[in-house]
Amino acid sequence: MKDTNEPDLEKLRRFSLVVALVVITYSVAGIRLEPNTGISVIGMTFKVSRPDLLPIGLVMASVYALLRFYYYGFMLKKSPYRVRRDALDGLENPHPQTSHSRGKKISVYFGQITTFDSSIWMSDREKVETYCDEFPNLFPKFARARASAKLVSKQYYNEDGEPYLSYTAKVEIPISCRLAAIFQDIDYSSPIWLNLLALSTFFYRV
Repeated sequence: MKDTNEPDLEKLRRFSLVVALVVITYSVAGIRLEPNTGISVIGMTFKVSRPDLLPIGLVMASVYALLRFYYYGFMLKKSPYRVRRDALDGLENPHPQTSHSRGKKISVYFGQITTFDSSIWMSDREKVETYCDEFPNLFPKFARARASAKLVSKQYYNEDGEPYLSYTAKVEIPISCRLAAIFQDIDYSSPIWLNLLALSTFFYRV
């Protein structure tokens, strides 16, 4: 159940990006305010009697936005990268080219192999079907390329010699979809790195 006190992540993301852009613009443009300067915001005019404190407020807002998005977007919630990483950790390379690659982690973004076997084997067909339905959503589409998962069954025998079916999934992740995931992850984390860039620019200009 979602915590009702948890902020809207998209609104928090927009706020973090706006703060970062304001700090960068302030730093690069070399904005300076004289005492009692009037600033108009949504039709209301404010007089700034202590403009020397404005940079401090901007820096505090940037740090606050960065930490808040990191907390809610990466610590309390799984980022798209973490979701994909966890999914790939449950896959196996069906044809390792060398013994050295056996047991090696599958890269989220790069690699020539596009087809993998899921390490899950279970008798509950419905759960595996659900996995196959949800897996394509882990990677962004690119043109007509799309990640896919196909249900595979295999017959086994129990101790009494009676046959039963066990199910798993064969997964295909096009290289273009894996590369498109780079852009998605950069975009998702932009409130973090853009605010770091803003703070770096600000202190460099000071």
